Order: sequence, then structure tokens, then C-alpha cells
Amino acid sequence: MNSDLEKINNVGDRARIILSEIVESYLNNGSPVSSKIISANLNSILSPSTVRLIMSNLEEKGFLYSPHTSSGRIPTDKGLKFFVDGILEIGDLTTEERDSIQAKCSVAGKTLMEVLDHSSKELSGLSSCTSLVFAPNNIDIPLKHIEFVSMDKNRALVITIDINGLVENKLIELPNGFTSSSLIEASNYINSKTYGRTLIEVKSIINDELKQKNSEVEILSKKLVSAGIAIKSQEKEDPHFLINRRDFFYGKIKQKEDIKNLDLLLNKIKDKKNFINILQYTLKGMGVHVFIGSNTKVFNLAGCSMIIAPLKSNSKTIMPNTLGAIGVIGPSRLNYARIIPMVDFTAKVLNKFLS
Repeated sequence: MNSDLEKINNVGDRARIILSEIVESYLNNGSPVSSKIISANLNSILSPSTVRLIMSNLEEKGFLYSPHTSSGRIPTDKGLKFFVDGILEIGDLTTEERDSIQAKCSVAGKTLMEVLDHSSKELSGLSSCTSLVFAPNNIDIPLKHIEFVSMDKNRALVITIDINGLVENKLIELPNGFTSSSLIEASNYINSKTYGRTLIEVKSIINDELKQKNSEVEILSKKLVSAGIAIKSQEKEDPHFLINRRDFFYGKIKQKEDIKNLDLLLNKIKDKKNFINILQYTLKGMGVHVFIGSNTKVFNLAGCSMIIAPLKSNSKTIMPNTLGAIGVIGPSRLNYARIIPMVDFTAKVLNKFLS
């Protein structure tokens, strides 16, 4: 981006103004913009001939192109990216939009999958774009309560409620040595150590107490907690990945070849290795990242854009910057000023619960 910035700065502030006018006009109506229109929009501060000269310079530097010899110009992917990164004035969400996103991201009484699904669907609805969200199953958040409910002599249902109210239910195989009464007694003992701690921390506390007391309830409690941790560890390779409201994107595509390309892109994103590559770009800093067209090797589809924000954690029990991401994907003609703050706010709300 530094070389691009130098190139456009060499043209001067007038080039920045003209590029901004062309991009905003293109995002609004999708049509090429002529020098006469730009001159009129600027109240003749610059003559059509001066505007044409600057537009030609911008075209030489790869920020604009002319779809037909006699038409005006439209921005390239490079021009759009520069506009978003260096010129665009970001808007703000309404109180109603913020309240709606916060309500959908609320975790109380929901599973992680439900929270991610509701959040991404709300983002789709507000942005009129296809949304995508990625997060692992093995997020280890401090707990409020954990309960082991006997299903039969060999199995129990593990119900965990984290400190934010997020619920998780898992069926586990009971270790040897459990009766209905010992399951209740061990569950009560575990809960006396649980509040505000992760499952791994609870296990560590029980292990320490075992060294001192070594009672039956502590032995059985260790087995129960270990079984719960084993269930979580088995899911590390099975992350949550959701794509909601594909119709918002597909409905705006007319060419069959573009639909095929979009299918390929979504499949690449869904592939874990490719998504990790995207996350490496996304997680380098805070806030929203915008991928447009062929800007990067990990996102390479002309006419398409992806706006994405990282889901990060500050928890001491998991590595920071590794949780995932949430965002939208759509045609390059997006309302960036409106959608960028939507993605950013949604990610921030989710980050509070995932941390």
C-alpha cells in the first residue's frame, strides 16, 4: 500500500478528490463516470479537460479503467481498496442497529453455535450481504456451573454454563466406578471449585487436593473433569464455520462464470488452511480488514469484496489472536461506510463473550 500511496500522492490532492468522486458515484449507480459529471459535481472548480487529464493519470497508475473507449471511468479493485483505506469516511451505526446486534449476540441460555448463527444472520440482514463466521469449538471460558446428569449406567450428560451464560451440552462415557449417588456427590464437589475458573483450572485444583486427601470423591471428580476435557480436546479439528444468506450475493450475480468463481472462493475460505491464511492477514491488527478483488493471494476474485474482523481473546488459558473471524462477502459495489462499522461492532460484542 505504501507504493500505491506514493503514486497517488505524486498526482496531488486533486487526484484524491476526483478518485473519491468517481468511486462514490460508481458505488451508488454502477455506471462509468465522465469528466463532465465530475466537473459538474465539483461546481466547475476543475474544467472537464483538467479532470480528463487527471483521470488519465489515475488510469495509468491502475486506479481507474475505461470499460469502453467512449465511456467514462470506473474504479479498479486497486482504486476501490485505496479509497476504502485512505479516503472513505466511515459512518456510524444507529442506536437501533447497535441494540439489535447486541440482542442477537447475547449468549445467555444459548450454545456457541446458536450465538454465532444468530450474530451472522443479523449481520446479513443489516448489511444485505452474505455473512461468514469462524470460531473453534474448544474455546475455554471461565465457568459458572457444571453439572453431570446420569443418562444410564454408562453415560452422563455434561451441562456447562460459562460465566457469560453460554450453554454447552455434551454426552460422555462415564469412567468406571460411578453410581448415581457418587455422580451427584462428585458433581457437587466439582461445582464448589468451578465458579470463575476454566475446566482445565478446575482439574488442576482437584489434582492438587488429591495429593493431600486422595478421597473417593476427589478421585471420581478427577475422572469426571478429565472426561469433559477429553471431549473438548477431540473437537479441536472441528471448528464452527457458517455461511448465511448466500442468496444476498448470488442474487446480485448475473454471469454463470462469476457464480462458479464465487463457489470456488467460498469453498477455499471454508477449507481450514486457506481460512488460516486469511486470518493471518486479519489478526495482524485490531479492527476491520477489507479484501477487494485480487488484492491478496488469499482473496482473489474480481468484482467481489470481503469485510472481516477478528474474534480475539484475552483469556490466559488460550493463545490470543487465534479464535476466528466474522464478516461479510459481496460484490465490490458495497456500502463500505455503512457495513464496515457493522462488522466492527458485531466482532467487538462477540469478543466480550469469547474473552
